[in-house]
Amino acid sequence: MEQNINKKVINTLSLGHFITDAYSGFLNPIMPFIAVKIGISMAVATVLISISNLTSSLSQPFFGYIADKWQRRFFIFWGMIMASVFLSFLGLAHNIYTLIICLVLGHMGVSFFHPQATSIVSNYSKCMTNSKDIGIFIATGTFGFALGPAVSSGIAQLWGLEKLPFACFIGIITAFILLKNVPKIKNSGIEKPKVSLTGALSEIFHNKPVSVLVAASIVKSFVVSSFSIILPFYWKSIGYNVSTIGIILLMFMLTGAFGVVSSSLFEKRIGIKNVFYVSLISVTPLGIIFYCCGGKGLIGLISFILIGYVSFLAVPVNMALAQRLMPEFKSMISGFIGGFSWGVIGLVLPLVSLLAEKAGIMNILLFMTFIPLIFSYFIKYLPESSDNIR
Repeated sequence: MEQNINKKVINTLSLGHFITDAYSGFLNPIMPFIAVKIGISMAVATVLISISNLTSSLSQPFFGYIADKWQRRFFIFWGMIMASVFLSFLGLAHNIYTLIICLVLGHMGVSFFHPQATSIVSNYSKCMTNSKDIGIFIATGTFGFALGPAVSSGIAQLWGLEKLPFACFIGIITAFILLKNVPKIKNSGIEKPKVSLTGALSEIFHNKPVSVLVAASIVKSFVVSSFSIILPFYWKSIGYNVSTIGIILLMFMLTGAFGVVSSSLFEKRIGIKNVFYVSLISVTPLGIIFYCCGGKGLIGLISFILIGYVSFLAVPVNMALAQRLMPEFKSMISGFIGGFSWGVIGLVLPLVSLLAEKAGIMNILLFMTFIPLIFSYFIKYLPESSDNIR
């Protein structure tokens, strides 16, 4: 009976993750067209994306800390409501101010959902000796994020951006399904944090392996964000339409989702460290191939899609390992690994876009692919396997 309840909770939260992240994937393929509609440049558009990422992603550890303290379903329910409504209403933005409101509140909803949902999945999981359950949960989110660009670009192509708000109803319905199937967690016996927010932050960043894991998630986010946000502007400049861009991004994220699904298999066979080495080092040669193909053609697109696969390969291992290293801060850890890393990248993306306008998008992206290779040096500080933890 207990196993059935656990499975139901994990499956429901995975569905919620799929839907929530689908909304978070709406923006990238339609942003160049929204920018033209309201009259802003690529640099300004990237700044707006960064603002929304900063206000939401950087606050995820704080939301995670509060979620651990409150132990209620508040964040998963209202997070999905906010994400579905405001990110669907991006299509109605008619000036920079309404665009900012939709971006900030929509992505705030996404950041509400993730820390608490990931923590609940971890608590109901019966196989946290590896990354299987957390991998399934993350994979569904990645599949959702992969589907999001195809949905938003498809609606824009067929009916126009003004029809995008109708997509919000799926998220609203799913929010009430979450409320029905996920039990109340207040007074559930899950231990609450005993230290203050600053004390929790101090403990987390004085743990060297956890610090490496947070940094690894930042590097992954850097690669994925640079390619998925900046490349649509390049493809638009060479004549790709909105639906084509959406399909390419869909393939990129779908292979990333398959990387997430296969993560636990790699972990069992080659160990934690080697999963990270494969994930980080492989980006560089694939990036070189993509650059040499000019970002187009069959070989170029295959190399781009494979960058998605290897970039996401270590994500579940990263999350599961970090939570096992510091189980007393599960929601906060998920906030750092799953959200904070994207927010940090938001700080540098405007600079990256400016450099791309000056030096060329493809040249900058080639440079980006060497960062994971350099960072792979620090993987030596991680444990060899999950059996070595505590």
